[in-house]
Formats: sequence, C-alpha cells, structure tokens
Amino acid sequence: MNKWAYILFTRVPVENKVKTRLQSLLSGEEAARVQQKMLQDSLKKFERLNEFGIDLYLAYSDEGDPNHLLSLLPKNAHAFQQQGETIGQRMNDAIKTVFAKNYEKVVLTGSDIPNLDTAIIQSAFHQMREIVFGPSLDGGYYLVGCTQSIDLTPIFETDISWGKNNVLNETLQYLPDFDIVLLPALQDIDYPDDLKLMRHELKKENHFLRYWLEENRGLLE
Repeated sequence: MNKWAYILFTRVPVENKVKTRLQSLLSGEEAARVQQKMLQDSLKKFERLNEFGIDLYLAYSDEGDPNHLLSLLPKNAHAFQQQGETIGQRMNDAIKTVFAKNYEKVVLTGSDIPNLDTAIIQSAFHQMREIVFGPSLDGGYYLVGCTQSIDLTPIFETDISWGKNNVLNETLQYLPDFDIVLLPALQDIDYPDDLKLMRHELKKENHFLRYWLEENRGLLE
C-alpha cells in the first residue's frame, strides 16, 4: 500500500439521474453517456497512479447498478459505495473511509473535469502541507485534499450552497487558520455550453469523450 490515496468521486451513469443540467440540450440517455465517457477517460488516465506512490479509489453513488462501471476499473484500483444524505456528507465519509486505511494524504475529485490529469493529481499531493483545493471556473472546486491530521468535517457539515458559484469562497471562510494551497483552475462539465467549450480545449488523452464529441457534434451546434 502506498502512503497517498486518490478518490475519484462519481455517480453511476444512469439515464435521467446524472448530468441533468445537460438535458436542456441532450436527452437523458445522451447525458448519461457523456458521464460514462468522462469516467472511462479518467480511469484510463489514472490507472498508473500507483507508479507514483498513489493508490486509486472509486467512490460511487447508489442510484443504479454499478457493475458495468466497476468492470472498467484498473486491476490495482479499489471501489466502495458512497454513504450519506448530502454531497458534503458523502465526500466527508469517502475521505474518512480512505484515511481509515492509514494513508498520510488523501485527495478527492469529481468525475466531470476532462482536463484533469495525473500531473495535477501528483502536484496536489506534492504541494499539500495541510489542505489543497483545485478551483473550478464556476466558483466551486473540483479537487479537495488534506493530510491525515486534518478533519474536514466542518466544511462538509455546513449549509454551504453546493453547486452554486461561491462554494469555494464559502468553504475557505471556514478554514481561516490552515495552510491552504490552490491549484490551477479547471473547467468542469455541468451545462451544454461547457461541452461546447470543451470541444476546443480538450486534452488529447481524453479519447472516449473526444470520440463522443466528434460523433455527436451536430447536437452541440
């Protein structure tokens, strides 16, 4: 076992359950397919993290059958089901679950950040002294991590308006006395305009999403 662990935090790609904000343009099936393609790219990109001293975990939701998703896992990856009522509670539980395995540092990200790569994940661990965040361009954050001595429960058990454009600023107000590192901002995929923008900015290693965007470019015109 390595000393560091990375959690890919995701919902199971179920039609009409995931990426519902994309459905102003896409069908429920198409939105779920976008989520699936992003997950496939992520698992492919991160399958060699263990070579850099980082163990890979998948924390998945409970709204659908996870078997297909689990079949995509690299052989050296681990998976467990999320627990909790709110997204904050679920993230908190996921981080605590992994820390219970005696890791020194844990980083968690969402699964809808196509240009997230292994270099950024490694940078999060190397720069982290107490807490690290990766800001998203919409005012939230795509990455959060901390050392074993830090308890992030105060930011996950609050009335923060998850999904709004001031999530990161609200979060930082609860952490005035910690050493916090901010990584470069990245675009996540919530709305059709995000997908349209990503067509021109997508990194080459995102093979599955790139193929979907090319095959369905008519949907995004």
